[in-house]
This record gives sequence, C-alpha cells and structure tokens, in this order.
Amino acid sequence: MKQPIPNFTHLFSISAFILLFLSANAQDKPSFIGLRTGVSIPFGKYAAKDLDEGSFAQAGFNISIDGAWFFKPKFGVGGGVGLNLLPVDVASLGRARVDKDPFLSSVVIRSEPWKIIIAMIGPYFQFPISSKFSFSAKLLGGLLYGKTPYQLYKPDYYLLPDDWADITPASDMKFSWQTGLGLVYKLNYCIALTWDADICYDKLTFGFNSSSGYYTDERTIAIINTMLGLRINL
Repeated sequence: MKQPIPNFTHLFSISAFILLFLSANAQDKPSFIGLRTGVSIPFGKYAAKDLDEGSFAQAGFNISIDGAWFFKPKFGVGGGVGLNLLPVDVASLGRARVDKDPFLSSVVIRSEPWKIIIAMIGPYFQFPISSKFSFSAKLLGGLLYGKTPYQLYKPDYYLLPDDWADITPASDMKFSWQTGLGLVYKLNYCIALTWDADICYDKLTFGFNSSSGYYTDERTIAIINTMLGLRINL
C-alpha cells in the first residue's frame, strides 16, 4: 500500500501558525530558558578566617542553567541548576593554624576549591518597567550539595620531620532554599540579556575520618551569586 504524499502547503501553514503562536505567547508570557555565569561571593561565617566556625572561602566562579514557564504574564514556575567553585584562602588558613598550634612554626597548604551545587524549583515573577526592561524575582526550594576541598599539608614542627599530609574531601546534601532578584533587557522578541543576584544560606554537616576516629563538622554555606546571562524566550 502506498504511503500518502505529504501536503507541504498544509505543513507550512501549520508550522507558520505554531511559530506565530509562540511569538505571541513569548510577548505576553515571558517563558524562557537561559544560561548565566558570574562571581560567587561568600559572606558571613563561610568567608570568616576562623578555624572553629569559618571556612576561609574566597570569591569564585559560578555557572548555571535556568528556565521558567509563565502561565500568567507576571507569574510562572521554573527552576535551575548551578555550580559554584570557591577557592580557599590558604595563606590565612596557614596563619590561623600556626597561631593555634604552639609547636607549629610554619605550614604549606595546597587546596582545591569548595564545590557547591544548587538545584531548585519554585515560583518566578517578572514585572515590566518599560518596553525593554523588566524586574524579575524568584523564591526557590530544592537541593543544596556541598563538597569540602581536598587539601595537602606540609607542616614544619620543631624537631620533627616535615612530611606531607592530606585531608580528603567530605560532602553533604540537604533540602534548602534560594532567592534572587534581577533585571531583564529585551533585545528582541526572542533574545534577552539578564543580570541576577541570587542568595543561598544554610548549614551542611561533613563527616571525616581521623586517627582518633570519626567526627562531624558543621559549616555555614553563605553565597551571593552575581551573574550576567543570555535568555531565550519560548
């Protein structure tokens, strides 16, 4: 049995109708998918130079993918996944360890960065300011994953050999929250540029094995992400 020959006129008409519908929908309801990157800025105890509660985190790099479906012109639901890499202030960490240990004259530290992954969903809001600019906001909940840095230590103790020692990384994950504000600049009906500032604040508990046994260490994760992005309206 022969297959029916497609009617290309009908196919073209249907495709044109779908494109016109999506274009009109993008103008009225700003659904989107976007890519963002920028600076991760630690604050509070996460950036503190304190061995008991601080994490010696420094400003680092972030990249994220996000998107939202707007069922109303100003309200929608969406989510995103982001990776944050924050280096460790090894100079301050070394000084803090020397100050705390009276038998330690100096220490050399090599450290990987902190790794923080955020994957969350929730409501999105967007309010037009002018024909080109819009104000955006969101309040998300989901998973916060953190991994401590792998570190190598070479301590210099009085009258003792100087051998390298390492601290292997530990990780933790929990339900957390994230909120953010931003500006959207519409280049055309399909493409927009964005600037966002997101904040994430919570505590994670990391488990370690040492010569004296297993122990846990609770650390505050406090990050402000400032990002530039490219958004494709759907």
